Amino acid sequence: MQLIKNLWQYKELFYFLSLRDLKVRYRQAILGIAWALISPIVLAIVFWFIFGLFLKIHSGPTPYLLLIFTRLTFWNFFSQTVSSSATSVTSNSNLVLKSYFPREILVFSPIVVRLVDLASSFIVLILLMVFYKIGISFNVLWIIPILLLEVLLISAFALIFSSLNVLFQGCSAFLPLLMTAWLFATPIIYSIEKIPQQYQKILFLNPMTGIVEGIKSSLLLKSPPDFLPLSFSLVITIALFLIGYVLFKKLEKNFADVI
Repeated sequence: MQLIKNLWQYKELFYFLSLRDLKVRYRQAILGIAWALISPIVLAIVFWFIFGLFLKIHSGPTPYLLLIFTRLTFWNFFSQTVSSSATSVTSNSNLVLKSYFPREILVFSPIVVRLVDLASSFIVLILLMVFYKIGISFNVLWIIPILLLEVLLISAFALIFSSLNVLFQGCSAFLPLLMTAWLFATPIIYSIEKIPQQYQKILFLNPMTGIVEGIKSSLLLKSPPDFLPLSFSLVITIALFLIGYVLFKKLEKNFADVI
């Protein structure tokens, strides 16, 4: 595939850009790691306080705080990485104007930084599981293909939004609003089991549904993921990635003229 060939051919540039972004974000290591943890922790506490304590949303056998933090950990990885990648081309306009290289490298390099953020949050998640005495099973290995699927989904939307942000500069300002609406359209603060069965397949059209449900099953419930929502996520993600890549490469030749 041409994408893999480009990434391999320009692997030194990809490494440089990823390392540069990591250094900027973690220049002060303690503050950098703390900042990466603040968002899921604060959101989890707020949602737990409102929906868990006051509204008493049922979370099954899993403590609500643990459930919400688990879902938010992987949700934040998605939303924050897409938001970072959306401005990756315009924020590197000096590189785009000076030399030629496959521009998708700019889009994918923020994923490396956010993977470090995800690893930091995952450590807190493990500590929270220990606190609640939640063990793990071999089904936890399902997290690996599910995470790869999430990375592919992130790449799809990163390609789409970064392309549009070059042509319509400022459209990335709408991303926070979109991500907030998307958060509530994903079973993060509520369980999909509470949705009437005839409407559940509508939620399956949201590719993040299969991902967060798969993470919950394999990590917290110690069971294989439900393959129905996960298969929806896989098919939709592949379609979105192909659309995003074709759109990006089609518009790429005009980036230097309009950036």
